[in-house]
Amino acid sequence: MKRFLFVSLAVVGVMAGAPSAQATVLTAGTSSTTVSTSMLTGLTLVDTWSAAPSPLSAPGGGVTQTIFGSYQEWVYKDGAGNLTFLEQVNLTAGSDLVRRITASNYGPFTTDVSTLTGALPATGVPSAGGTLPNNTGGSVIDRSADGDTIGFSFQTTPIPAPGNSIILVITTNAKFYNRLGTLGVIDATTSSNLTFQPVATPEPSTIAIAGLGALGMIGYGLRRRKALGA
Repeated sequence: MKRFLFVSLAVVGVMAGAPSAQATVLTAGTSSTTVSTSMLTGLTLVDTWSAAPSPLSAPGGGVTQTIFGSYQEWVYKDGAGNLTFLEQVNLTAGSDLVRRITASNYGPFTTDVSTLTGALPATGVPSAGGTLPNNTGGSVIDRSADGDTIGFSFQTTPIPAPGNSIILVITTNAKFYNRLGTLGVIDATTSSNLTFQPVATPEPSTIAIAGLGALGMIGYGLRRRKALGA
């Protein structure tokens, strides 16, 4: 009976940390004509770049800037430490219609892709809504052959200016991240922007902090042993 109760509680715990709707699984080199929606309940907010949204960068190579606005982003984790990345693009007046958004550096990881419905997890802030990925008769989301880049299509109904995309969600099995990824916002040109990305190992600074903490605990233990032995 106790074993049955333990297993039942474990199952409930896993369900509590899972998305409320099945996301669209994207393996390397595949695409889908649909993208599911998720509420992503039970997640913990880890990091955000939304209090002061970052301005969208001008395209490189001396190309005339046609995309104006900002973007915001969030990182969440589930009970097992797996990370989920959220992105939203906000266009201001004067922008061209945006027909594609990409997020890069997902190569080594599994990815489930969806759009957010309801409130932002752990904040209670309602999702602002916005243009959904769309492409009548074609792929709505895709993943490059090397698995690196996730693409969201807005071909049928582009993102207007002013206007914004729906919050885009990429759920992964990554445990670590940094802010050295690339968010591409595309009309006839490409605005390339720094964004959160999954990484295979923690940043050196994180390792250093953990190491200092471990040394501190060792020092504390030695001092305690000396005090007890005095």
